[in-house]
Amino acid sequence: MTRGAGSAVQACADHPQLSSFLLLLVSGGTVFVASVFSKWLPGADGRFDSEAIFKGLHIPLPPRPRRFYVPCIVFLIVVRLQIMHRVVHDLQCSSRGVEAFLPVLLALYEFMSHKPAPAESDEPEEMWGSFWEDFKAWVVTSPITLLSSTVLFSLGTHFGVRLGARSTYFCSTILDQRSVVVLLQCLATLIDAIIIIMLWRVLSWARTTKARLRILCGVALISSAIVCLAWLATTLFHRGGPIDHQPSPGLNALYFFDILGTGLVLGSFFTSTALWICESSPMTPIVIPTFVLGVYLSTQSILLLGTYQQGPAYQPFVSLSFISVGFTLFMYANNMRSIIVVGRAFVVLLLIVVLVASTVYAPFRIGPMDRHPVDDLVYRGRVNADRWLRHATVSTTLKSAVREYKDRYYGRNPPPNFDKWFSFAQQRKSAIVDKFDQIDKDILPFWGMNQQKIRSGLDFLKSLPGIGIITIAEGKVYHNQPSDPSQKQVLDDVVSMISSFSEHLPAMSVAINLNERPRVLVPWDDVYRMALSGSKPRFNIFPNRLRRRQVGDAKLPHDNSNGAPTTAETSTSQPIVSAQKFHHLQASACPPGSPTRAGIHWNVRDFCAACANPHSQGQFVRDWQKSLDPCHQPDLFNLHDFHMAPYGYEIYQELLPLFSRSKTDSFNDILIPLVRPNSTDRVDSTAFPDKFNRAFWQGDVADVRFLTSQSLHGGHRQRLLHLVNNATSAESISILMGTGKDTQMKFHYEDIQARTVNSHLPLSFSFTNSESCDTMDCRLIEQEFGFQERGTPTDKLFVLLLDNSDGPPPDLLPALRSYSVPVLASIFREWYTERILPWVHFIPIDVRYHGLHSTLSYFIGLKYSGPLNGKSQMMDRRKEDARWIAEEGRKWAHKTMRREDMEVYLFRLLLEWGRVIDDDRDNLGFVLEEKP
Repeated sequence: MTRGAGSAVQACADHPQLSSFLLLLVSGGTVFVASVFSKWLPGADGRFDSEAIFKGLHIPLPPRPRRFYVPCIVFLIVVRLQIMHRVVHDLQCSSRGVEAFLPVLLALYEFMSHKPAPAESDEPEEMWGSFWEDFKAWVVTSPITLLSSTVLFSLGTHFGVRLGARSTYFCSTILDQRSVVVLLQCLATLIDAIIIIMLWRVLSWARTTKARLRILCGVALISSAIVCLAWLATTLFHRGGPIDHQPSPGLNALYFFDILGTGLVLGSFFTSTALWICESSPMTPIVIPTFVLGVYLSTQSILLLGTYQQGPAYQPFVSLSFISVGFTLFMYANNMRSIIVVGRAFVVLLLIVVLVASTVYAPFRIGPMDRHPVDDLVYRGRVNADRWLRHATVSTTLKSAVREYKDRYYGRNPPPNFDKWFSFAQQRKSAIVDKFDQIDKDILPFWGMNQQKIRSGLDFLKSLPGIGIITIAEGKVYHNQPSDPSQKQVLDDVVSMISSFSEHLPAMSVAINLNERPRVLVPWDDVYRMALSGSKPRFNIFPNRLRRRQVGDAKLPHDNSNGAPTTAETSTSQPIVSAQKFHHLQASACPPGSPTRAGIHWNVRDFCAACANPHSQGQFVRDWQKSLDPCHQPDLFNLHDFHMAPYGYEIYQELLPLFSRSKTDSFNDILIPLVRPNSTDRVDSTAFPDKFNRAFWQGDVADVRFLTSQSLHGGHRQRLLHLVNNATSAESISILMGTGKDTQMKFHYEDIQARTVNSHLPLSFSFTNSESCDTMDCRLIEQEFGFQERGTPTDKLFVLLLDNSDGPPPDLLPALRSYSVPVLASIFREWYTERILPWVHFIPIDVRYHGLHSTLSYFIGLKYSGPLNGKSQMMDRRKEDARWIAEEGRKWAHKTMRREDMEVYLFRLLLEWGRVIDDDRDNLGFVLEEKP
């Protein structure tokens, strides 16, 4: 059931009109049910409540409503929902905190409709009253006080809402209309105020609570009917999304269950709020949530002081002060003696305590850091690199290698011919002998899968386009000769590598994905079940049942070994899917309870700190391997081209034995070392001291496969170029700056205009165009970002490496082998990803880019770039750290990522795979013969 929860939540965002219709329908039904039991609700006799009259209570009635009020309310609700859908669609262009001024509009209405209270006595006024008592009475009862206090705490809440950091998902100054979106927000807030006032007047003049709830129910149901008509019209005239064979992704039982639950909550909320408004005023139920939200956000901002998420240090205090003073005045002006059950005096005392505590707490948080976080990360990187290498090179003899294998991999014996592999690795001078965790992770689920089903999956793959088949039999290797020359080149290279050790492999056929994108995306529940089964001890406890399997014992698998297409069982697959459907499939590949499984992050405007913090230390990546896991980062689906374009190939939700060059952590393809077609090693003849102290990246616009509105604003390359080249004057970034000199330097985060920071760092990021720009997508990119002449990365000190639309950076290995410093921002894994270590072999950058400037300024330096925010910068470049990373990466690449290392990895992978697909796999294994 958990598998579909994320899909149910996301479906609400994917189908806004349908969801609005259903929510109004269910909430209207809930209100109707409440009206049936109205005798048990407060104020059951409405404005003719005899108990209220007996107690002498007087609730002033508003002016009598007009006949057209109810249809007008329905019309405004429908318009308001359409505006909401439009604003959410362009949320990146919206302004935060506009809705905080809703109480001001309600207070303005009350101010304009205020009438002086009638005199309670005919006796003359007291002539000897105190001036201060008269002034106090005037302040408390004056409508001006009510209006000004509302303005004050609404302004404070507005400041509090605006304190959070914004995402790099940007609003285009050329293609978007920010002013229109903000105007719609203001119009929506005005409509909210009108709906509340009109509904208050209508409900207040209803004779009983039952009548009030029936009116509210009718408004909700009529509104839902109109929204339903709008949804049907939209569905009829705008069929589905691009290339989407499933026009209603996520519309399953869980979606409707989620709608039912949310509708019940909304109906209860509407019922209680309506009764509350009638018993008090339209302001009170709106003011209290606004006040609570403002205090919460302001306090949260104070707790974030001293971190990269802080804004200007004074703003949280201004916000909290405005809210506290304004709300205190409002309580007296509105004669509120309590907030629900909390007394007014206690609320005022609590606000004073919060203000004092914040003032005392803040100086301890604002203090600078004595050490730059990158210093710690580089140091820990060195320690982790030494530990990793020791763990990867424990074995020096075959005996120790066998022992290590059994200790690491569930007590299982190594595969047959493990001794041949160990000898091969030694001959190739492989630095990695024991650590092949990626192979184990990729193959483990197949241990929980029936061998016949694995072979059926292979038969199915043989019939598909874009799949190459490598066949190994009797020590010979050949492939199925694809017609595409580039695909044939890839398979020829694989055959060449396997030929050097094929005599030691069992007979098998291997399906290789010749496209860049991975294809196997199995739900987490299925993978977990199979991996759990595969990790259990499976071997016979009697050693004599284990034998060393030689090539002479090999049996051909039950498949067509010539690689020809065969008829196979139908696999559970998804045809070419839209980006929305792709999100649902990826969410199902995450474990229950993970943020991504719970639903896609729809708020593209605001920075998701909860998504970045698990793998970060401040702005900097602390855990690179964890940063590749999308299951705690639902916002990534709106921040990378891979997730935002329709998926151009079939996706298989059944575990299939498909080998691919790369994948994200959601996919279940088996990673295999593959060369890239027409790839050549880039020769870097420029020594480190001769390189320009500049960060460089260029991307070919031809690689942008499919440009949508979302990918234009949120694609990983587009966001980078906007942040560095097109940032507006309103956009700011948090950067870690140093003050002081040399060893006494202190560091602190400061919010600075993005344009200013960009002008102080030597950044050269751009798109290039190698072909004619004759498509609409190309022209849009040229209009937004422009093109630059193709440059040379080899003479730049820092080379930024970004993913393509379909896979990892193609120049990562050449960059590691060069004298430059690789700066990597990626979401993909390749066969060697577990071997490269952050802050040792490369500089990691989070794909959100919130730490880009702070990271580069550490290595490039700000000392000679001029003042920032009026302050001279003394933070010099860390040239030696940069040189060390470049040298370590270069040495490590030449030591562990050679062609010989690819062969060693591939030999080990195929040995493991040959055992998994064998019918007698539980009894197969390498046992070291004991010498007499």
